[in-house]
Amino acid sequence: MKALPEEALAQLLVGSTTIEEDGFGIKVARLGDGSFLKLYRRKRLLSSALWQPPAARFAHNAARLNRLGIRAPDVLDTFSVPERQLNGVRYQPLPGDTLRNLWQQLPAAELAQEVEKFGRFLGDLHDLGIYFRSVHLGNVLQLPDGLLALIDLSDMQISGRPLPLWKRKRNVRHMLRYQQDAQWLAVQHIEDLLRGYTSRAGAAAAGALAQAIRAQCPNDLPQAPSKSP
Repeated sequence: MKALPEEALAQLLVGSTTIEEDGFGIKVARLGDGSFLKLYRRKRLLSSALWQPPAARFAHNAARLNRLGIRAPDVLDTFSVPERQLNGVRYQPLPGDTLRNLWQQLPAAELAQEVEKFGRFLGDLHDLGIYFRSVHLGNVLQLPDGLLALIDLSDMQISGRPLPLWKRKRNVRHMLRYQQDAQWLAVQHIEDLLRGYTSRAGAAAAGALAQAIRAQCPNDLPQAPSKSP
């Protein structure tokens, strides 16, 4: 990770379009060349970001995901801006749209198929040892070829072995914090989610997932399906 003077960052942002910002400034921008710039601010004097900057984690996780066959953005550069306690990652964005945006436009029958597809994808992630704390439907893209991909990658651990059941349950609880996601995944199409997940991860893992969903969204939900042949 190279050090970037504050003036060089300002020059990099000339002609950019702000995608996301907060009270401290730009968080994500589309640069003039079409690449994306994501900036991270160190919020505390003593923080893990000192020795493990989020931009570096993003780059490391993107490389590992692509090696595992899970599509992720191609990282072009990482840097720090010491004067502003910033670190950043510049990457080539993936084409496509988030599942949250796409699912809002689908009829119920089609949505059921897409939720089952997402269940298979989630099962694959967990069996590959990918623990993505930010796994919500705004961070999963559907690409033009129909494959699913991940974005916003700094908050992730990749162990290289299947996640234990307790970690799978914790992961789904993170996902259901978003009301619209929970309505689709835990109420309207829970059977489709569990059917897809079971086909990849097995009945025991799907049962743990169903327990976590019931704990987070206490509705009269069906049992996890048996493993598909």
